[in-house]
Amino acid sequence: MATVDPERRTPWPSVVFDAPVFRGLDSRAHREIEAAGTLRRLRAGERLYAAGDSGDALYVVASGVVVLSAVRRGDEDPSVLRRAQPGDSFGEEAVVSTERRADAAAEEPSTVAEIPVHLFRRAVVRSGKAELADRLERAMRRAATRDLLRTLAVARDLDDAAFDMVLDASSYQSFDRGQAIYRAGDPADTLWLVADGRVQIQTEDDERVRVRAYLSRGDFFGDEHLDTGAPRASAAVASGRVTLLGVPRAVAQELERGSPGLFAKLRRMAEGEQAFQGSVVRGAAANATQHVFRDLYRLEVARSLLVIDLEACVRCGHCTWACGELHGTPRLLRRGDKIVTRREAPTAKESADGAFDVFALGLGSEHLMLPNSCQHCENPACMVDCPTGAIGKDPEGEVFIREELCTGCGACARACPWSNIQMADRPKSAPRPKSTTADDVAVKCDLCRSWDSGPACVKACPTGAIFRIEPSQDLAELRGLFRRAKSPEIAEPSRLEKAAPPISGAFIAGLGIAIVGATMQSRGLFGPSHGLGYAAGVASAIGFAALLAYTVPKRGIRLFTRRAKPGTSRDATRTEARGTKARSVTAPQLVVHVALGLLSMGLALAHSPFPLRLRGTSGVALFVAFFAAGVLGILTSLAYALLPPRLARIERTALLPEDFAGERLALSDRLFRGVTGKSDVVKKLVERVLLPYASSFLGPLWLLASARDLRAERANLRARIDRVLQGRNSERLAGLDELVRIVVDLRALSAQRLVGMMLSVGLPLHIAAFSLATVMLLLHLFAGVGR
Repeated sequence: MATVDPERRTPWPSVVFDAPVFRGLDSRAHREIEAAGTLRRLRAGERLYAAGDSGDALYVVASGVVVLSAVRRGDEDPSVLRRAQPGDSFGEEAVVSTERRADAAAEEPSTVAEIPVHLFRRAVVRSGKAELADRLERAMRRAATRDLLRTLAVARDLDDAAFDMVLDASSYQSFDRGQAIYRAGDPADTLWLVADGRVQIQTEDDERVRVRAYLSRGDFFGDEHLDTGAPRASAAVASGRVTLLGVPRAVAQELERGSPGLFAKLRRMAEGEQAFQGSVVRGAAANATQHVFRDLYRLEVARSLLVIDLEACVRCGHCTWACGELHGTPRLLRRGDKIVTRREAPTAKESADGAFDVFALGLGSEHLMLPNSCQHCENPACMVDCPTGAIGKDPEGEVFIREELCTGCGACARACPWSNIQMADRPKSAPRPKSTTADDVAVKCDLCRSWDSGPACVKACPTGAIFRIEPSQDLAELRGLFRRAKSPEIAEPSRLEKAAPPISGAFIAGLGIAIVGATMQSRGLFGPSHGLGYAAGVASAIGFAALLAYTVPKRGIRLFTRRAKPGTSRDATRTEARGTKARSVTAPQLVVHVALGLLSMGLALAHSPFPLRLRGTSGVALFVAFFAAGVLGILTSLAYALLPPRLARIERTALLPEDFAGERLALSDRLFRGVTGKSDVVKKLVERVLLPYASSFLGPLWLLASARDLRAERANLRARIDRVLQGRNSERLAGLDELVRIVVDLRALSAQRLVGMMLSVGLPLHIAAFSLATVMLLLHLFAGVGR
């Protein structure tokens, strides 16, 4: 690590302020820059930063030499871009980008001045020289452009004159997420280079968007038809906040004339990568309508994304309850987008025609919901827009809010693209800024930063359905798209694979104990009040007490969470703190609870007289209540294991109970508006096929029993319509597919509500029967003591 002069007692060498980037500044600006900056001393070979690192500072060499190197597109080995000597500046890409484009390392013992860009700009503006500020801004952008161009393979084939021509003619433009850079049919008048962010190249076919490629920093696009000026054949859209370098068509044509075949050569280099990307996207789209590429930007920038496995989630709301229990008000809402992704890493395989088939192996799907919770972005938009610096990001990537600096202005909540920050009433005990009363405060998920046991929602989930991931590393499609290798680790078994051995073992043991006890009692070898029968009763009562104790940790989130000590470093527990490896505490306890319940039922059967006699009212009532609680517990456990996977297949989005009425009304409105203006054939099909399908009483049950997902169900319904039509009037069916989609969603919505009721009714009945059994057990014990 570079050493730093923390007290800045050593004055900065004059060579720093003689650098071109500082010329013209007055002494006051020099003092402010020196006060805000840092002198860093580097050993020979020591690296200051690496390509891909985030950075918000520029540097000036005070002594020594710093080498900038990068791997150009198409190369395998790094190339030296330039050597920064004393008085040279570098790292100017921080003006237009948030990522470093090259490695910077000391060639010999060196000293560099580090200046945060935003503080540098502030000092320049305070100098009162607007023209100087503009000149310095242009100079830094030109330097950043120079370094960007040198990282491209195209720069290798340009002579000095051509390089300077591109440098002089280029201009930066920024685009917001979802903004079109150009559309199909627009004239081809600019060649674009990606300086920062990601661009999606797409075409539209029958109102459906088809992604051709994703382009990132260093890629170029828009070169098609530059020679003729013909209209664009595809569209380019900003996948997130993106900064581009535009080269006018005339300059691009001049480059082509100077180096014939230059762009054709570069295009051939890019075609293989684009073909591979297209195969990954097509493979995901072919397997799910809600795949990961619907919002690539969100998943790419997230460093700790909270997800809920809908195939394991039993919709109990325990995660939201645990969050509210620790923070006063829940910072987690179980609403959000749904994606379907892959568990294993895809393997690209090239077919005979040269296309890549990534999903040829038929990998299993995983249905994930992204609830409204902070995802700790790599470059948080909320932090940039905070006027007081209340939002910070620690070295491990956790984004947090300093309540003592938050004025409640709401800028961060407006800046978050996914509405993951809310404004709430500031608690009376919470710290306040000195400059304002600030009745409101921004709140969001901070990974339970003030607690030392990791995210409470993850710890409290009874089925282990909620967890945090780093999408670019943990989602197979993203790894495949960006050709990233997953860190080697031992594959963990699923929750059902973990639960099956202890539960099946307890079932077999309990059944064996019950059979042996019934056989021994029928032969008169022992009875409920003596011998092994009595011991089985005592063991069953002990198991009953242990079953009752399960409610303590389940509802006592504070039992396994402790407040972190002030100043405690979390670096040693980075992975656990971020939640990527945090595990549920209650999920193993639920498995133990079910297994213990099965054993206790077997012991109770061994204790009860066989055959059961209606003698001793308390014993019979206890037997009935206990087994009612046991049977309800077994049925609830089976519902927890079997219903969520069926539900996940038919959910377009996870809904809360209060959402169903509004969603049904919206779908019904879409259906009747969609029928308006359609042909008589379509209207007749709606009347005779689609409306009866949507209103069928048993339809939701058939949908669940079939185990079909929404896509398969739409195909099944459309096949039924085709049988009715028998190939007639096919030219008058415009709009029918959309109506089919709506009625399938209506049936799926009814099935969702039905499954939700089935998941929610079992636990209250189990608790009621168990409470009654508890009372009857006490009466039974008192009666036994009396006898």
